Amino acid sequence: MLQPNQSADLERRKDPRHPFSRYVFFATPARLYEGDLVNYSLGGIFIQSPDIPPVGEVIIVALPYSKDKNDKRKGQVVWRNREGFGVEFFKDPRKRVMRVQTM
Repeated sequence: MLQPNQSADLERRKDPRHPFSRYVFFATPARLYEGDLVNYSLGGIFIQSPDIPPVGEVIIVALPYSKDKNDKRKGQVVWRNREGFGVEFFKDPRKRVMRVQTM
């Protein structure tokens, strides 16, 4: 059972999530995939897809919520479940730094 303050401790995101329902394309070095963007924040996104990359996989996502129609972001899959996966965007997309602790 959760203690009164534990629910705040479970939320590790620094930025607020925004619900969003739209088709999204993402790519690994091997191929292009598609899915549904469920929510996003400044630091990452959650995608529902039948094709779920492994934790640690680096992907590039075409962002449908951006005003720039060619906006793409590079990130790393940090968690996954049966429904989809969470991606944390790289602060500097030229660098690939493995995340130390996954959610």
